[in-house]
Amino acid sequence: MAAIEAIEQAGLASWPALEEERIDGWLLRASQGYTRRTNSANSAGARVEQLDADLPWIERFFAQRRLPSTFRLLSMPEDEAIDRALAQRGYQLCEDACAVMVRPLAGDAPSASRAPHQVTLLPDAKAWLQEFIRIKDDHGPHQKIHLAMLRALPQSAAFATVQASDAPRAFGCGLGVVANDRLGLFDIATHYAHRRQGLGTALCEGLLAWGREQRAHTAYLQVVANNHQAVELYRRLGFEELYRYWYRTRG
Repeated sequence: MAAIEAIEQAGLASWPALEEERIDGWLLRASQGYTRRTNSANSAGARVEQLDADLPWIERFFAQRRLPSTFRLLSMPEDEAIDRALAQRGYQLCEDACAVMVRPLAGDAPSASRAPHQVTLLPDAKAWLQEFIRIKDDHGPHQKIHLAMLRALPQSAAFATVQASDAPRAFGCGLGVVANDRLGLFDIATHYAHRRQGLGTALCEGLLAWGREQRAHTAYLQVVANNHQAVELYRRLGFEELYRYWYRTRG
């Protein structure tokens, strides 16, 4: 329980929402609809017995921002009880569960990369986002919100790209953020035409090395639990699943 709470606190600090408000035992987060993690209600000591009293306040918070009422729930007993209560009230599961995987940084995991790839840290969020947009081929208007969130990151953040030695440009990118002595890996992406070439592995290894330099003692990341290829990659890097989370939404 304590290990899960520590990772949750680090994750909330490392992926900041544009707005946050506390209501009773809930932390409500909103970022104009970009990513469910920052547009959802997160338990901060919430109890299922209080749900009927809390729901009107929570639903009003999201309605005022023209967002669907969304709950992020963990594989912990109290959240699971809330999950069952929300299901009874018409809230639907809206995507596959995510696994939160962790590993210590005291020792090195066996290197899974074989190709000579170069990891580069870019100077700022805007330069990195331009690479992310190109690699993901995602030019939507929500990238303005993404940039605002990146600029709100803690100072201990690494904006990384990776490229093969014979490639003219980077085809992978990701973020490392240290908060509460824990390194979070976010926005790990590889260009669709350059997957299964070791870029993701090299990128993660570079970010893990950077995290050690920042004196983080634990690393964590979030991955869709049924993305077996990605889960296996992270296991080769020394990560193991600690818990899961999922979303229920209505409206």
